[in-house]
Amino acid sequence: MLVLPTHTQEMKMVFICGSLEPGCDGVGDYVRRLAIDMIRKGHEIGAIALNDRYVTSSFNGCQTSEGFKLPVFRLPSTHREGKRIKEALRWLNDINPQFLSLQFVPFSFQSKGLPGMLSHILSKIGKGRRWHIMFHELWVGMDVESSKKHVYWGLVQKQLIRLLVKKLKPVLVHTQTKLYQEQLSKMGIPAFYLPLFSNIPVSEQKMIACIEKREVSMVVFGAIHPGAPVELLVKEACQYSKQKGTPVSLTLVGNCGAEQNKWVNVWQSENLPVKVMGGQPASKISEILSGSTLGISTTVTALVEKSGSVAAMRAHKLPVLCVSREWQPRGFGRPVIPPGIIEFTPGILDGCLSSKAALPAGYNVSEVSKIFEEHFISVE
Repeated sequence: MLVLPTHTQEMKMVFICGSLEPGCDGVGDYVRRLAIDMIRKGHEIGAIALNDRYVTSSFNGCQTSEGFKLPVFRLPSTHREGKRIKEALRWLNDINPQFLSLQFVPFSFQSKGLPGMLSHILSKIGKGRRWHIMFHELWVGMDVESSKKHVYWGLVQKQLIRLLVKKLKPVLVHTQTKLYQEQLSKMGIPAFYLPLFSNIPVSEQKMIACIEKREVSMVVFGAIHPGAPVELLVKEACQYSKQKGTPVSLTLVGNCGAEQNKWVNVWQSENLPVKVMGGQPASKISEILSGSTLGISTTVTALVEKSGSVAAMRAHKLPVLCVSREWQPRGFGRPVIPPGIIEFTPGILDGCLSSKAALPAGYNVSEVSKIFEEHFISVE
């Protein structure tokens, strides 16, 4: 039987991800917040970035958050395999963790999402240690709308995941979406569901009373995915503004990507105000989210559970309107939409803005770390 920590025992763990550059890597930010919360609870935690594109030489030090220090080791993406294994092993042996927690995103470890050497590297640096895997993403080409290229690409990624699990033999597997949980189950990989928390702490600043100003302020936070029917959304926003005599604005915050200009142009074509904020500190993002009426997400509804932007909006008690392209997972029925998420369909905006339904806030980092601990305890 595997002996695991209880609530009264200290857990000694190192998280492994691609990058740990603050504010530039969603999984890295996730690792930092989860690790810091576990440190706060008395566990001994560290983190390694195995393929960090933001450093040019190895970095051995600490990252500070919320008054706590997280020991980190960052290896540049330019390091060769042998050097990476040697340096990571040296750092891990000094800490001597009970568990290694792989935070898996295929594109974090290889630019084309095909980390063929990852299982070899990890089996070398983790020899004799117990593994945990958190699957933040699986493979491309999962939807019926995918091109043949993406389907074949995804098949290779799927085989690499199978090899990874076979090599590491994890004592526990997690994922953030029910769809991914089902996909892993079909591969014979049982996985626990671990809900996502917000990387943006809710600010203590007083919320801006947009409702009292009789304004509707929509907000997009982070990457805008292509194919979202922004023209239909803007048309409805314009109609709502004219019918209600209420100003309707859009704020874009964070790195919205190549689609940002399209959204700005379409919004401005109807003479509706739009503000581009760009990258902002977490406290400012929290202030913007707190002062908004409606969150807009372009993540497909079947995968909305893994969106850090949506988690941040829910943490700030924002209703979230999912404005995305068609995406139907192959071999599965229509996914159940999580509470607080509204799928955009023509004519829905008025009811969405008029709804007085109580909104679930989602999970905070402390709640998720508690679930994380309990799952480790339950494994035998």
